[in-house]
Amino acid sequence: MATGITQRNIQRLRIVGKNLRDILLYSDSYLFELFVGALHFFILPLAILEIGWLLDVQILGVLIGGFQLYSVGMKDMKCRYYACLAAFILAMITVVHYALVGMMAGSQLGWALVTLMAFINLYRTFNEKLHRGVSKSI
Repeated sequence: MATGITQRNIQRLRIVGKNLRDILLYSDSYLFELFVGALHFFILPLAILEIGWLLDVQILGVLIGGFQLYSVGMKDMKCRYYACLAAFILAMITVVHYALVGMMAGSQLGWALVTLMAFINLYRTFNEKLHRGVSKSI
């Protein structure tokens, strides 16, 4: 009896894992893109002040975050792809800056999560672009 319950639980966990994987990899990424764009546009310029006045990162945050919000609003697949690429690069730059000054701990680990979300967005938009056949020249 216990083996049957365990087997059923393992099977359910596999189904849940597969469904979550499918949602993360293949569902539409508009919400994640809006979230990452808003974080870069509104939060990053202020949060990076704890390291110092890094005007290059602050200006890039506003520009790339704004570009990502614009891209999602326009629903332009090619534009969204490039915005996701830029957001992923900016998220990596942010994590590197925090790591270089030894502040990659506690709440700053949230920027590592933003980097992961930006990578997932990039992966999704790339696959969506391929699926739609938007452009062959990337």
